[in-house]
Amino acid sequence: MKKLLIFSLIGFTLLGCGSDNDEVLNDSDYAEYIIQNSIDSEINFMVEETYTTNEIQEPVLGLKLITSEIFPCINYRLSTTQFINGNELIIRFEQIIEPEICFTAMGSATSYIELPENTNKITFLNGTVIDKYSIDINEQKISLTDIENNFTTSSYDKTFRIPKNSFAYVCGTNTNNTNIYTDFSSIIEQNPNFIEFEFEGEGRIPYPETTDGNWVNHPSKYYKYSNSEEFNNLANLLNDYSSENIEENSGVTISIYSWNNIKFYSWIEN
Repeated sequence: MKKLLIFSLIGFTLLGCGSDNDEVLNDSDYAEYIIQNSIDSEINFMVEETYTTNEIQEPVLGLKLITSEIFPCINYRLSTTQFINGNELIIRFEQIIEPEICFTAMGSATSYIELPENTNKITFLNGTVIDKYSIDINEQKISLTDIENNFTTSSYDKTFRIPKNSFAYVCGTNTNNTNIYTDFSSIIEQNPNFIEFEFEGEGRIPYPETTDGNWVNHPSKYYKYSNSEEFNNLANLLNDYSSENIEENSGVTISIYSWNNIKFYSWIEN
């Protein structure tokens, strides 16, 4: 009797394990998208707005996918296929592609995928494993909520959008000329067409938050403009200010990044 009870318990346990596994393997909503191919690495991803060329253009909303595994070349690529089902974006991972020519620096395999503005759900497929997230996209911010995750991780749950008609003032200096940071920001703020603003609340800021590599990396400032001609004139103002106040190799960099991919730099003629 005791043996019979033990075998019965083992049977129920095995059935229970099989039932959970079948739920993952046979999700009827995604059966048509599932293939045998899969990747071994876990995936980190983030929502970001990028530009497809170096020309003036509005930003494009997308997903950046990054393997947690590091490869011997920085140009390994993730191969994926995307499907749109109503307001759901389905992304299927298929393989990691080794480059024909190795860019000799270690790095992750990456991929960029365009994210439709009407998306309210993102589903990742890796072989028979399924991860799901809900996503809320509005003009100010993108918010992600984890529904089920096994091999993916969202790097940021909230990401601010790049405001229209905005720009970032990004300045780094040496220790003996920090006044340049406030001097040029004062020139910007003297123009009534430029209004400083802050990204309020929780979320990743889409502009650089500081410079990188200067002796003093000052916090960036963000502005909105009401006149595009006045913004474009910042190129001339920066040229004049740089030639009069910034010595070559003095450790100073000023960059201005606009919402529509216009860039001005202190070290070149704009």
